[in-house]
Amino acid sequence: MDRRFRILNSKRIGLALSGGGVRGLAHIGVIKALSDAGIQPEIIAGVSVGSIIGAGLAAGMDWRGLATMARSVFWPNLLHGGYLERFCAKHFPETFSELILPFAAVATVIPERRALTITDGHLASAISASCSIPYLRRPVAREGQRLVDGGVACVMPSVTCRELGAEFIISSDVWEYSSLLRTLGCEPSHHQHHRFYPQHYRLALHHTHLHIHPSIPLKGYIPGRAAIERLIAVGEDAARRMLYEWPVGDKKR
Repeated sequence: MDRRFRILNSKRIGLALSGGGVRGLAHIGVIKALSDAGIQPEIIAGVSVGSIIGAGLAAGMDWRGLATMARSVFWPNLLHGGYLERFCAKHFPETFSELILPFAAVATVIPERRALTITDGHLASAISASCSIPYLRRPVAREGQRLVDGGVACVMPSVTCRELGAEFIISSDVWEYSSLLRTLGCEPSHHQHHRFYPQHYRLALHHTHLHIHPSIPLKGYIPGRAAIERLIAVGEDAARRMLYEWPVGDKKR
């Protein structure tokens, strides 16, 4: 195991945090397992809920700080754009330039449905745009563009990590749709099943070296402290399992 991590840490590691609503709290457990293994990502990219967790990590929070932040809020409140921006202003720096690590939030430009990587300017509005779920919230106006949830065009931002200079990309994948398909036996690598997955997701997997896919229990959807702890635990378990199974070298999993 030590040799595996020495090899991994010789590369510039990027961490891609997918969208997935409250399921994204499992990202905290993934970060905990990586930290315990001595793995420190140097580049962070997040979509939707992943942009919230990713901004906290890029701002210098460890998994404990992220967990404390998660426990401090009733997560359904973050569906409201104004509340979300106030939450970001409370916990994060005002601008991207004040972050400790390179960070990108991914949103979707409409009507083109084009992924937009945001790496500068006002941080809270970028996160708000990345989390702006269509039909539940109005698009976010930012720099002359109308932006909605990044998951519409790019649900897992491993390509963004690559574009920012990452050499080894770890993706934490809590997207509900991909989990449902896998539960039904549809794997994205299968020659007949891959068509059920959008192209941007298949591309994200192609650029991922270590794919961590927590299995989220139904109890994780129930708002409250117990659900938060449960989601963090399943993320940690999934990451530990993948780290243990990851082969020496640069082979993708």
